[in-house]
Amino acid sequence: MTDLKKSIGLWRGTSMMLNIVLGAGLLTLPGLAAQAAGTGALSIWIACALATLPLLAVFAILGRSYPDSGGIATFLQRAFGDFGYVPATFLLFGAVSVGLPSIALAGGHYAASAFGGSVYAYASVLILGAMAANLASAEIAGRINTVIASSLVLVLIAMAVVGWMTVKPTPAVLDGFFQPALDLETFGLAFMMVFFAFTGWEVASTLGGEFRNPERDLPLAIGLSFVIAVVLYLTLAVIVAAAGPEAAVEAPFTAILGRALGAGASQAVALIAVLMIFANLSAAIWAVSRMVYSASREEILPESLSRLNGGVPLNAVLLTVGVLLTVVGLVSLGFAHLSGLLASAGLNLLLLYGGGAAALFVLAKKPSHRVLAGIATALVALLIAGRGLGALQYPAILIVAGAAVAVVRGRGPRQRMFGRKPS
Repeated sequence: MTDLKKSIGLWRGTSMMLNIVLGAGLLTLPGLAAQAAGTGALSIWIACALATLPLLAVFAILGRSYPDSGGIATFLQRAFGDFGYVPATFLLFGAVSVGLPSIALAGGHYAASAFGGSVYAYASVLILGAMAANLASAEIAGRINTVIASSLVLVLIAMAVVGWMTVKPTPAVLDGFFQPALDLETFGLAFMMVFFAFTGWEVASTLGGEFRNPERDLPLAIGLSFVIAVVLYLTLAVIVAAAGPEAAVEAPFTAILGRALGAGASQAVALIAVLMIFANLSAAIWAVSRMVYSASREEILPESLSRLNGGVPLNAVLLTVGVLLTVVGLVSLGFAHLSGLLASAGLNLLLLYGGGAAALFVLAKKPSHRVLAGIATALVALLIAGRGLGALQYPAILIVAGAAVAVVRGRGPRQRMFGRKPS
């Protein structure tokens, strides 16, 4: 069977991770955080960045040691056999199946508000456009994602520069951001909302099987993409906080850029959002289709999904896009709602962070790695406890279904993970 091509280097990997991580939430979360926490919002962004560090370190260590297109699911297979691999695959696909349509719909709302038309039609066009970018050869698709990421970062920098010059944050104001007077409940609510701006690297771990030198470049790509994302996040958060109450809204940069751009601000923000979402979808469909490809090679999904065409898992891409379009259709008919989809996706991804940390605890050969895994596992447990048991219904169904598949196929812990080379 043909393997995926090793076409990703450091800069391309960093670009693709940025495309997955940076989303339209970047244009809304600073305003929502300021709305919830006032001048203490910046401390929450800093706290989220610090909380993410041990989780990303877990993925860097595992990705360097076990580079594979299955990503986090393969890490769990290494640690727990197929009772780790299959439920993790179900959890990840369950997360992206509701999360990516939500991203596309957010783009649809931005476009419709600025230019008119159907939210669902715009969302579908964004998904189909991202699919087209993924149907090119692996080399061309990688170049497309690199160009998109570079353009996206430049646009965000330009937006940050204009916003900074418009609001002109003063040192006195910035000092106030680092001295928040927040009660624990307010801090916890805002933290959970902002934290999901720091998800995406668990999906990006599926790129490991296509790095030319994963031991060196995958951890560096994770680190570089994290640094770039945090700088952008904090800069935009400072701009929103310095702008005052008028920016503590769902679309803060429409108000801020409106001072500099006038009536064209809403169209400018909408175009930026659509570009971000297209980049998100293009890179995420690449990553998810590789996960489907890996699951097919492990005989969890039909064998036809592991067939390659020009180095691209064509059938896996088509299946992924078909699921996303179906969910958009269900939302358009009123069978699902955007807020619920986002909440379900976020919790699934948080559980996968915890699963990755638990896998490292089992697989670690160095005491320091085991300590890191323990810290990350405890952190995820605290965050999940804050969500309550009611929110766990969707991921619980996926985990039980995945475990049932492993049982029916006669797979027990560690039974097959040394029986064949990981895909």
